[in-house]
Amino acid sequence: MSKNKKTKALLFNLTASMNDRGDIELEVDSVNPEDYIRTMEAGMPSYEGTYKVASLIRYLKSVSEEILEKSGRYV
Repeated sequence: MSKNKKTKALLFNLTASMNDRGDIELEVDSVNPEDYIRTMEAGMPSYEGTYKVASLIRYLKSVSEEILEKSGRYV
C-alpha cells in the first residue's frame, strides 16, 4: 500500500442509478450530524472544524431532501 494514500471517511453520498427495469433509484447515505459531533469530540477533541462540518452535513441533507422531492417531475 502506498504511503501517500490518505484515509477518508464518507460523510454524505447521493447516488442516482438506473436498475435493470429502467427505473431510476435515488439513494442518500449520510452520517448523522449529532453522532459526528459526539465521535469527533471523543476521538479528536482538538479538531476545530467539527461544528462547521456538522453544519455542512445538515445542509447537504436538506438539499438532498429537496432533490428527492422534486426529482419526481423528471423520472
